Formats: sequence, C-alpha cells, structure tokens
Amino acid sequence: MKIRNNIATDVNEKITLKEYAAYGSSTAVSRVYSAMSGFFGALVASTYLGLSEKAFAVYSTVIFVLGFWDIANDVIVSSFLDKNRRTFGTWGRFKPWIMLTLIPFNLVLILQTLPIKQFFPQAGDTFKVIWLVSLYFLNDAFSTFYNAALTALNARRTTNNLERGYIAGMDSIIGTAIGSTGTYIAAFLPMLMPNLSEAERYFYSYSFVVVLSIPFAFWNIIATKERIAEPPVVEAPKLRDVYKKIIKNKPLVLYMISEILGIGFGIGYSLMTYAFIACFRTETFHITFFEGTAIEFTYHYTDGNYAALMSVASLATFVTTGISLFVAPVIRKWVDDKILYIGMKLGTFVCFIGMFLSVYPYEEKTPQHIFLMVVLWWALHGLTTGFYNTIPGLLQMAIYDYGEYKFGERNEATVSALKGTLSRIISNCTTYMTNLFLVYIGYTKFADTPELMPIEAKKSLIYMFAIFPGAFSLLSIIPMLFYKLSGKRHKEIVKALEEKRQHSLDEINALETNQIAQ
Repeated sequence: MKIRNNIATDVNEKITLKEYAAYGSSTAVSRVYSAMSGFFGALVASTYLGLSEKAFAVYSTVIFVLGFWDIANDVIVSSFLDKNRRTFGTWGRFKPWIMLTLIPFNLVLILQTLPIKQFFPQAGDTFKVIWLVSLYFLNDAFSTFYNAALTALNARRTTNNLERGYIAGMDSIIGTAIGSTGTYIAAFLPMLMPNLSEAERYFYSYSFVVVLSIPFAFWNIIATKERIAEPPVVEAPKLRDVYKKIIKNKPLVLYMISEILGIGFGIGYSLMTYAFIACFRTETFHITFFEGTAIEFTYHYTDGNYAALMSVASLATFVTTGISLFVAPVIRKWVDDKILYIGMKLGTFVCFIGMFLSVYPYEEKTPQHIFLMVVLWWALHGLTTGFYNTIPGLLQMAIYDYGEYKFGERNEATVSALKGTLSRIISNCTTYMTNLFLVYIGYTKFADTPELMPIEAKKSLIYMFAIFPGAFSLLSIIPMLFYKLSGKRHKEIVKALEEKRQHSLDEINALETNQIAQ
C-alpha cells in the first residue's frame, strides 16, 4: 500500500522529506554522469574512437542530417503520452512508462562510450560510424520517451510556487556542487587507473555511475506523489488540437524561442575542452593566487593535465556560485522571475564578452595571462549559476499552469517533447558547426599532438569559446521582453485551478479505494 500511494489526497499537501530525499539523491547521481558526459562526451567521436579526419566529417554530416528525425520521433512519443490518457490508479499516467524505459535508456548511454579503438583495434571507420549512428537512433527513442514522461511527472509534484522554488533551489545547489565533477574525475582518474588509456578510464567510471543511478531513479519515481492529477477517464484530444493550443500559448512560445536561442550558448562549453587541450596541454607556467595575503598559494602547471587545469577554473567559481545559489531564492521573493531571467542572460553576455576582450589579441598574450583571464571571467559568471538552475524551470512550470487555465489541458509531455525537438535540431546544427569548425582549423589532425597545432587554430578556439555564449545570451533576451505572465498573474491562475485539481484527486483516490474494497 505504501508503494502504491503515489497520488496525494489533498492538492495542498506538502512535499514530504522522503520525497525531497529521493529527488535529491537521484538528481545528485544523475548530475555526476551528466557532468562526466559533458566533459568527455565531445571527445568520444573526435578523439577516443580513432576515426580518421574524413570519417569524422562523414559521421558529423550523417548525424546532422538524421537529427531531423527528432521531429517525427518527438511527435510520435508526445502524441502517445498525451493521447493515452489512461491513469494507472495511484501510479498516475507517467510512472509506468518511465520505469519501462529506465534500463534500456541507461544501457544505451553506456554503449555510446565504448572505447572501440582499444577494445576492437581491427574495427574500421565504416563499422565505427554505423555503430555510433545506430546508438544515436536508440538513444533518441529512449531518451525522448523517458525525459518527456519524467518532465511531466516533475511538473505535477506540487502546486505551491514556494515549494517549486525549494525544489529548484535544491536542484540548483546539487547541480552546481556536482556540475564540475566531470573535470575533477578527469583529473584524478589517471591516478586511480594508471594502466588504462583515457578512453578506457572514462568508459569504466562512467558505466559505474550510470548503473548506480538506476536504483536512485527508481526510488525517486516510487516516492514521488502527484498533487496535480487528471480524472481517471479523460477523452484524448486530437494531436492537431494539442499543437494549436500550444501555438496559442503566447508565454510558452516566447519562452521556448528564448531557450532555443540560448542553446547556442552551449557551443562555448563544447569548445572549452578543445581550447584547453590546444592552448595549455603542452605549456608550463606558475600562477600565484591571492598574492601578498594570508591565503596566498601558487599553482604549478607542468604535466600537461588539461583536466586538472579545468578543475582549477571550476574551483575559482566556488565563492561566486555559492553566493548565487543562496541569493537567487531570496531575490525572487521580491523580483519577478522574468526580470531575473533577463538579468542572468545579460550577466552572461557581459562575462563572456569581457573574456574575449581580455584575451584579444591572442598573439600578444602569454598562456598564463590567457588562463587567468578565462578563470576571472568564468568565476564572475558563477554569479548567474543559481539563477540558471532555478528560474527557467520555474517559468516553464508557470507556463504549464497557464495552459491548464486557458485550455483545460496541461500536455506536459507534448510541450516537453516539442521543446526537446526544437532544442535537438538547434543542437545538431551547433554540433555540426562545431565539428566542421574543428576539422577546418585542423584540430582533429593535431588532437594527439597539440604542440604542432597552428597558432591560428588555438586563437580561433579561444575566441569562439568566448564569443558564442555572449552573442547567443544577448539574442535570447529579445523574446522575453514580450513575456507577460508575471508572478502575480501566475498566483491568480494557480488559485483558480486549485478547486478543479482537488476534484480530480478525489476521483482518483475514490476509484482506487473502491478497487481495493472489491
């Protein structure tokens, strides 16, 4: 009975400590493998698999073209989830589908990191490209299903805006605390597994963390209660009607355009690893921090461990990120989320453009100076981290409420899948551009010998690492200037919806009680 009790009895029922613990532990572990994937993932095809320069270009082109399969895939998945209105008793609508895809989704994540170059040295470029493309299809299918259902479930945890803020704040703290794990693990793995190649170390450690995440994810699913539920029998809307309502949801459209433009921000992050490899892997320098103070210390960079250098850059954000994490939930009590969203984007623009100006021109700067400027502006960017991990998610929750209020349907799965589709299309374009950029500047040719890499390639990587995040952050502000769903308006909408939501909860719990009695 305890396991089955996953629907709340009262729409205003508070989130329990058990739910917070389950959510927090699941989030923490998933953040670890996400951080590792973010750091190492870009290196798999470009470096670890041993693809030739031509094969890498072919693979990048194939993935770019096939990326438009996301349009059909996401429509199919979201249509299935939102048209299948069956409620599985107190399990709700989404939990069974999440549990069905949990294992295969994580298995594909592991297979995508298999170091074919070391495990199957005789494998040719053709096999490697087919292997990666096949896994791309599987990952796309399972991840879309899993993430759309999970997003819909998370949106129904609570109707209380303060509790939503607490969840977002906890997620922000966990995400930020673990967000740089990928760089730290990369720095320490050579000491833990000295006899393995970098690719093999990544595969074994990543596989361990992914497997570890499964029981925590399962616990999170079981412990979660839905405070926003639908009647047990609801007529499924036609898909075209669902998309019509999404298009008419002006706050949603503006928010999605802004978020999609913000994806270009990720180009800078993806280039960061390549920039550090190219510019610092073969350099030697000494940096003194807090010179002339009681906490002065000197960092000696001599061994070419670029991951350790990136860890230093991440540690530099510790104080600013901490300030942001604690300030964000407090400020949003008095400042509207829209204003905070625009402010964080503007702050990002300032930090990355400042980074570019401080390293330009590249030829006249020493590696030590370039690294210090990257660290300085990276640390200042930490002041926006708490807002990035809190505000966008809360805006999306408010938009779900608006859709329910205006059209009588939440359709989280469709919205999540549609946003995912557009995001992946843009991501495919940006990834393709990044990969072609690496080929164009000669990175792939000198990936194993960065000391021979032309200075033009190093300069281009550092410049683009700074310019892309700044430019796209500024662009993503424009749509939000027309966003009208303020915090006060959202409170009025939620209050109007409470009676309807409570009626749906009562129906589901009464039906479950009758079934048990029979």
